[in-house]
Amino acid sequence: MENYEQEFNIELIHYNMIISIIHEQLTDAEKDKGKSIQDLAETNKDMWENAPHSADDFDNAVQLSQYYQPLAIGTKAVESSVKKIQLLERLLSSAYFARIDFCEEGNEEYEKIYIGRGMLSSGTEKTIHIFDWRSPISSLFYRFETGIAYYDTPDGRVAGDIALKRQYEIKKGVFEYYFDADVQIADEFLRKMLSGNTNNKMKTIVETIQKDQDIAIRDMTHDLLMVQGIAGSGKTSIALHRVAYLKYQGLSNRLQSSDIIILSPNTLFEQYISNVLPELGEDEVKSIVIDDLISTSLKEKTIFKSRYEQTESLISCTDPSEKELQKQSLVFKMSQDFCKILNRYADSLPDSHIGFTDIIYDERTVFTGQYLKDYLLQMDSKMSLVSKLEHLRKHIFKKIHNLRKDRIAKLQRLAMNDTNHPFDWEEYARELSIRESTCLAHLVDSFTKPDSIALYKKLISTENLLFSLSEGINLPDSIDEILFYSQQHLTDSVMQNEDALAAAYLQLLIGTNDTYGQVRQIVVDEAQDYYSLHFNIMKRLFSNARYTVLGDINQTIEKQENMNLYEKITAILNPAKSCLMIMNKSFRCTKEILTFSMQFLDSDTPFESFNRSGDPPQIVEAPDLDSLDKKIIAEALYSQNKGYQSIGIICKNAQESEILHGRLKDKLTIHLIHSGDNLNTAGVFIIPITMSKGLEFDSVLVYGVDISHYHTADDMKLLYIASTRALHRLNLFYTGEKSPLIQGGITE
Repeated sequence: MENYEQEFNIELIHYNMIISIIHEQLTDAEKDKGKSIQDLAETNKDMWENAPHSADDFDNAVQLSQYYQPLAIGTKAVESSVKKIQLLERLLSSAYFARIDFCEEGNEEYEKIYIGRGMLSSGTEKTIHIFDWRSPISSLFYRFETGIAYYDTPDGRVAGDIALKRQYEIKKGVFEYYFDADVQIADEFLRKMLSGNTNNKMKTIVETIQKDQDIAIRDMTHDLLMVQGIAGSGKTSIALHRVAYLKYQGLSNRLQSSDIIILSPNTLFEQYISNVLPELGEDEVKSIVIDDLISTSLKEKTIFKSRYEQTESLISCTDPSEKELQKQSLVFKMSQDFCKILNRYADSLPDSHIGFTDIIYDERTVFTGQYLKDYLLQMDSKMSLVSKLEHLRKHIFKKIHNLRKDRIAKLQRLAMNDTNHPFDWEEYARELSIRESTCLAHLVDSFTKPDSIALYKKLISTENLLFSLSEGINLPDSIDEILFYSQQHLTDSVMQNEDALAAAYLQLLIGTNDTYGQVRQIVVDEAQDYYSLHFNIMKRLFSNARYTVLGDINQTIEKQENMNLYEKITAILNPAKSCLMIMNKSFRCTKEILTFSMQFLDSDTPFESFNRSGDPPQIVEAPDLDSLDKKIIAEALYSQNKGYQSIGIICKNAQESEILHGRLKDKLTIHLIHSGDNLNTAGVFIIPITMSKGLEFDSVLVYGVDISHYHTADDMKLLYIASTRALHRLNLFYTGEKSPLIQGGITE
């Protein structure tokens, strides 16, 4: 104890020295910011008073351009000062969280390496007082215990010895304690952190990154990095910390926010992860859902069911035969086989499915349909079909333009001789010319501006067309029923999600889309819920990107997956180098909750629980709905009294969530979470399983676990998802007959 107090005082002296450096630099940064703002204001004033206010002519444009560079430099200086201040303020709150004493091979002295969320240096020689957690040397802390260790730099591997690993608890600028981090004590520190309550937003994990997580975060070798991890293994945290690392790493490899896109499962999840990068000192990156990609690709106001609506429709369907047909249609149209059919269809369009027609102008045939077809087929094969057709359109109207002068003269003569019109004859001639041009433009547009939705409907609705394109492809036994079902829904005012996706992919096949050409890194979360068609669309849209793909084959919704998923993804994206990492250790749930949840998976599914204990899950039966509601309210209040901040009542679907909310809202302070809502998981709330994916709550109440709700293989995955949202407490409620899928737990 005496040694600890002595060492604590030494550490406190060092900490106070660091804080004084931060305060000093913060004062300087505030001064720099003030001066930069003043300089920028003076440049603006000078431009306003002395420069012309328009760039209508060359001289004015030259004078204005003289101010552009000073303004850009001034703006950048202000932004740089603001970022510096933000970093220093974060360091004031929590300067560092770890230290390692490392002696490089060939040296005699150990260097004290302090690690924090940002770098702090001072002096003309830029002595580093705190290393950024992303720096190469910081990987020593995450990957090694004391003893022989190494880290990799751009110049090669640096080997040496770690004599000490130490962690610190610094909160809101107060140095509370330290401990020397052997495995057992480090686990205790992590256990303490995991025992706390959850938050509305995901938190950073820089203090507790595990070795395999660090390897994934820092991977720069693979164009496609895939992580298969069980619920609570930290997949999303890895992805976000990896984004922060990629934005930090190197000079030539460093990515800007605009270079990265996160493909999120839903809008609630986008909100949930929105704080992580700012907490790490990085700007937020763009996060989108797959429906955004459909809209971008179709480039028109097409109304279609969202992916969420599609999933809810499947979960809520009570007619087994109708549900099975929905699933078969979905699986087929999202499959790699259907992508092959769409590819063949797109290739065959110029030769077989474009209605070329004769172009008649001034009572003579200017181009025959056959000529136009041949002209198109002779174009450069590297051009997209849309580009070829646009080129063909220009070719047609160039010829028409050359003939227009004679045509207008003829129309004028006709107008002069025709007295049966209310206009001046010259005006009438112009009117006739406009009508002719409009009709001709509509005719040419009918075959030079392909409509991917119309083409897709033709593929599905034209008898035998799809079959003619499926040689060598094993179509499902129910293909006739699938096509009939699809034809019926293609007449709806709102397209099915899978049909809109297929039409979007067809548009990408025949056209060009450079909307995301600058994107260099795509993060795909919840990959198990995507199909081959999704990944084909991604490949077309993000042609210059590398991928980080995260999934759990056990957390599918209304589908079954296995490890072949990652082989399919690799085959579609076709990277130069790919890697699959497996993470079977969960850090979210207590040991009791995770063990209970694993009953819903195959018995040979590997898993490991971080050793944190809690109350065993309870299965609560009630004789009727009124009694069930009372028991749910009692459990919610009990969880609140225990200090839990986030208490989630999880229902199988959105409709059931709304019904339950209607029954409870006057008896309990509770809110309902819808798709597209602002995320608010504080207090007691009701949420459907689909919306809960990726989120976590202190206490979870799974509603309606009776045999009518949960009895299929797909339902087992839903129960697994719902159960593994719980950090500390899990209870399941039902009336009637309990689902046969549920075993174990304490029955009340």
